[in-house]
Amino acid sequence: MKYTYYSTIKSGKHLMRSLFWLNNRSTCSVSRTKSLWASLSEPCGKLYKLEWYWCDKNNNLQYLHDFLDIKDRILSKRYYEKYFPIKNHLGYNCVHYEDWVTHENFWGCLDSILRRDLITNPFSLLGYYGKNPDRFIQQMKNDDPIITPHPDIIPELRKRKGIVAYKEDIEHLAYNVFSVGAAGGFNTEYRATKSINRIRDFQKYMPIFLDKHKIPYEMFSLDTGDYGKTFELDKVLPRDCTQTLWDNNDESVDVRQQVSKYLIENP
Repeated sequence: MKYTYYSTIKSGKHLMRSLFWLNNRSTCSVSRTKSLWASLSEPCGKLYKLEWYWCDKNNNLQYLHDFLDIKDRILSKRYYEKYFPIKNHLGYNCVHYEDWVTHENFWGCLDSILRRDLITNPFSLLGYYGKNPDRFIQQMKNDDPIITPHPDIIPELRKRKGIVAYKEDIEHLAYNVFSVGAAGGFNTEYRATKSINRIRDFQKYMPIFLDKHKIPYEMFSLDTGDYGKTFELDKVLPRDCTQTLWDNNDESVDVRQQVSKYLIENP
């Protein structure tokens, strides 16, 4: 069975990738940034083959691959979905999307994406992306994608098992957002609060959007869902095993107090 993982930010995508690596399955993470790119992986003997597709400044589809021994690296923060084997100008192994552009030529890698066992961030395949969640949702409601999706994408997504991931424990969701602080782009309490509310709004809208396009799905609780049963995995990891990877709170901020305040003001 092949799976498509429909979710918001802070929704366990790194955990999902780790679970599929643990079970020797292939994956694809598609960007949700203005620069469209895909990071893919699949088992290849004792190693994993990592692949990247993107369009350069001349709108030519580019490709790069590398091989990685994932033993003892499955939960590594270094090899997360944005890992790229070539260092950027700051010396970090992260995708160089500031040098890449978005163009319909990107669909030249669609077959490679669709044969993966797991796809995360699939809304980009439907032509919707960007860092402004309000605009993102409005464009989806208006059926106004930023780029024209490939005509085969909706029929192909209908063939896969769609999973809509959501947080039912809003207190824990709030903690996840407040705890990453500035490292997650939420450098003020106001911005963090706004982000949590956007996540909650998008959680409600995802099923509506999929129903509109007749894409089948089932709901999956990130708090109580059975990963092994839902994704047919023989091996599973603790639900909270990636919790501290993105927790950048320096203890100068009382996260629990922020969470408590949020819950009172946003029931």
